[in-house]
Amino acid sequence: MEPEYVVRKVPKVVVQGIRPGELVRPTPINQYWFVVEHTKTDQRYGEHDDEIDAVAECEERNAKIKVTP
Repeated sequence: MEPEYVVRKVPKVVVQGIRPGELVRPTPINQYWFVVEHTKTDQRYGEHDDEIDAVAECEERNAKIKVTP
């Protein structure tokens, strides 16, 4: 049986407001979030900087589903 929640690595999106006379700074390379997503609805439940934290939340959510009848 497939888990209902999975961890996905997605790029961070940086939105910059630019004022007249300011320089645009490039988006940092290799900036990622680790998100917990529901496999059927693609709804996101958390954004983590560390993969370990995301995996822990994912395992916790999947464990709650198995306990609930």
